[in-house]
Amino acid sequence: MHNSSLRRLLAAITLAALLAGCATPGQSLVGADRAAVRARHGAPAERHPLAAGGERWTYPLGGLQQLVWVVDLDAAGRVTEVRQVRTAENFGRVRIGVDTQADVRREFGPPRIIVPYPRVGLVGWMFPYLENDFWRSEMAIYFDAQGIVRKVENGPDPRFLGNGDRR
Repeated sequence: MHNSSLRRLLAAITLAALLAGCATPGQSLVGADRAAVRARHGAPAERHPLAAGGERWTYPLGGLQQLVWVVDLDAAGRVTEVRQVRTAENFGRVRIGVDTQADVRREFGPPRIIVPYPRVGLVGWMFPYLENDFWRSEMAIYFDAQGIVRKVENGPDPRFLGNGDRR
């Protein structure tokens, strides 16, 4: 085997191993216990309590932070639902004047960046996502000093505009 062939083979094996380690949580997990989820996907980035003693595990995937999968577990530690949460449909459910920072964090995972707007008394949490599975967009959710949602707006992800701000 030539050195270049060996390098290509090793690169292919490395890529396959990396992709296997980043497997996307899916519906096949429904009914599995928390140990199986942890064995397959590792520790969650965040854990949030759910009603009736359940728990939500958050798995952001990829360096762009556009995809965040959640795994909901019931009180017995069994998976009840698995879904990708950063979608226009889910962002459309945010309730202005009702939802809190805790609600938003539980639903969408960690924001990419938090930006204070002291002149208007708001703090913006920026959530990148793929709008219609294509457009690189960012949802901005603004909170008042009490942590209540006051405004939601969508736009292009600034990291992909011209030179972008790269934040």
